[in-house]
Amino acid sequence: MPTTFARSLWLVVFLISGVWQTNFAQEATPWPPPLKGATKGTAVVEDKSFLDVPEKVAELAAQAGSAKFVMAKTPPRVEIALHEQLGTEAATRRLWSSWGDIGIAKDGNVYVAIGDHGNDVGGDARCFIYRWDPKVSQLTQIVDMNQVIPPKMGQPAWSKVHAKVDEGPDGMIYFSCTLNDGNRAKLPTHGFHDGLPGGQVYRWDPKTGKTSVFASLPPRRCTATSILDQERNLWWCNLESGEGNALWCLDMKTGKPVYQGEDKSVGFNRNFALGNDGTIYFNGELNGEDAPIMRLNLADKVIHKTNSVFKGSPGMRCTTRETKDHQIYGITYKNTQLFRYDTRKDELEMLGSDWLAGSYVAVCELSPDEKYMYYLPGAHGKAWLDGTPVIQYEIATRTQKVIAFLAPTLNKELEYVPGGTYGIKLSPDGSVLYVNFNGHPADRLRPAKMKPIGFGLTSFAAIHIPASER
Repeated sequence: MPTTFARSLWLVVFLISGVWQTNFAQEATPWPPPLKGATKGTAVVEDKSFLDVPEKVAELAAQAGSAKFVMAKTPPRVEIALHEQLGTEAATRRLWSSWGDIGIAKDGNVYVAIGDHGNDVGGDARCFIYRWDPKVSQLTQIVDMNQVIPPKMGQPAWSKVHAKVDEGPDGMIYFSCTLNDGNRAKLPTHGFHDGLPGGQVYRWDPKTGKTSVFASLPPRRCTATSILDQERNLWWCNLESGEGNALWCLDMKTGKPVYQGEDKSVGFNRNFALGNDGTIYFNGELNGEDAPIMRLNLADKVIHKTNSVFKGSPGMRCTTRETKDHQIYGITYKNTQLFRYDTRKDELEMLGSDWLAGSYVAVCELSPDEKYMYYLPGAHGKAWLDGTPVIQYEIATRTQKVIAFLAPTLNKELEYVPGGTYGIKLSPDGSVLYVNFNGHPADRLRPAKMKPIGFGLTSFAAIHIPASER
């Protein structure tokens, strides 16, 4: 019969073996998983099944009050790549995800970001920038933020990019990282210091491949929302983690701030629009359940209240650029309604539900010819429940057309389920819709701790829209 010492020794060996096996299994789990049929990391799918309407969607569309849609007649060709080079034990990181809008450069390259939503306050988080080169159909990691801001004990680590990635007029790529919740940056638990005072604007040089700090936001402030005024070379963002939200503007020529609004001068802070004349349109503080549209022009640095109000909504969640005839299109938050805002007449028109009975949309894009607005419902991981539809909204006829239901086909062909997006862009000729996706793998590939909720495995897609559908 084993002695007490022998039993104890056996238990220790068993536990050590179990830990070793667990760590080995985690390290041995490739993440992202191999993408079926991929060449240099990119797979291509073109199938008529993209045009099959999911049964659940057909049932919802038949209900009274549901927004109607038509189907495209020709399916798109879809190129898709998973974000790679995620570091050691990538399969066990907290939540691989993408939260910010993406940018397209003058040479056609597309820039996107992902992060792991990791232990930011503890200094253990990962955040990366990637470039899609359409000439070779390849997604390449170009920035590892832990190489730019080396991890230190007691120093927070960037876990995502929620603001937009942009190419500046100088050809450099600009972006700003944030925490899991940028509103917590002011807490003493986040150890910001003189070298890393809070959020920063970073600049990546395509010629050298090097990333540098271009400017720092005010101390202990971060941002989840930005827009670059290319014509005036001004970078606007919303400052979080103060006593309320405030607009902030950086002169990209000098790297110096030229405007900071008062805290609480901005209401719902996830979107603001840029007018052709440089005016910023944003959501004001709620009046009951209604949000007024506010405007600010840097010329007078005075915030003006317009006569237009979003009824029953905190305001705009996403907007297009202003059209030649001075219209801004977009989608509201919570009640998810399409809208049109005339900047000259200060006239707001609601255009109905964005998808079926309404669905959360975080970003929309106007086609170069200003005929269409593109968007993907179900931004926060819910898109796959409706088949991940890609919507083309024809402005003249107010018709919603589904270019494709992506999820069923990609799940079948690639064992990948696209779950929603916070970043889309159109190619200059309007023929390709670029999407940075959140998603999850098919059940066979999904780690036990990863739930099928539209997060955990990110991807980039180039959706080639047939000429007959545009």
